[in-house]
Amino acid sequence: MMLLVDIGNTRVKWATSAAGKLSSQQAAAHAGWTATDWHRALFDGVHVDRVLAVTVAGAQSRAALTAAALAAGTKDVTFVASTAHQAGVRNAYPQPHLLGADRWVAAIGAYHLAGGACCVVDIGTAATIDAVAASGQHLGGFIVPGPALMVQSLHVGTSDLAAHTAASATGADAHFADNTRDAIDRGCRVALAALVDRACDELARQGGAFPRLYCTGGAVDGVLPYVRTVHEAVPDLVLRGLARIAQEPLEP
Repeated sequence: MMLLVDIGNTRVKWATSAAGKLSSQQAAAHAGWTATDWHRALFDGVHVDRVLAVTVAGAQSRAALTAAALAAGTKDVTFVASTAHQAGVRNAYPQPHLLGADRWVAAIGAYHLAGGACCVVDIGTAATIDAVAASGQHLGGFIVPGPALMVQSLHVGTSDLAAHTAASATGADAHFADNTRDAIDRGCRVALAALVDRACDELARQGGAFPRLYCTGGAVDGVLPYVRTVHEAVPDLVLRGLARIAQEPLEP
């Protein structure tokens, strides 16, 4: 059995894959986890022959997961890195390794899910958007703060807005907010949704056909109500990408 692991800045998501079938995704916050914590959450009670992982969380979580796998008797632990091409997708970056590995894996997962042109949105602490043409050419994308980080930046950088926010109660859920608290919170979510719609429109303009839009990430639910483009929420998109990559040799 193979264990697929997606380590984000805040949360880790994982699933197992056996005989080509992916289990349901599990997730947890991993701040402060030791190798013992990783072992207890991911390996306790299961036999894992191989671990395929992607991480943006740095060396400490990478080392802890590796130690936990070794303690469980799993010797094959591989971390996916962005490459020039893999699983039918070609990287737009002139220096492929500089593309976030989670974005790369999600793009691969979305491309194979769509069977053609697609736009990939991942909204968490940061929000990323990636476009993939029908040919499998990754076109690049955008990185902006996630909704909570947008709100935080306004509170930190504008003391007047922060004061008005503290004094405001949450109002009715109309499109235009009638109080400062909602104006900031809803404005940040609408801004992200508008960027998503704009990215899809641009990909359609370049490719001639409207792309499939796949959305994932821990904060995506707060943004999706404002997205006008037809979309599909795929919480385990990165894990699906890992499962697809597992079907072929990793690029050097």
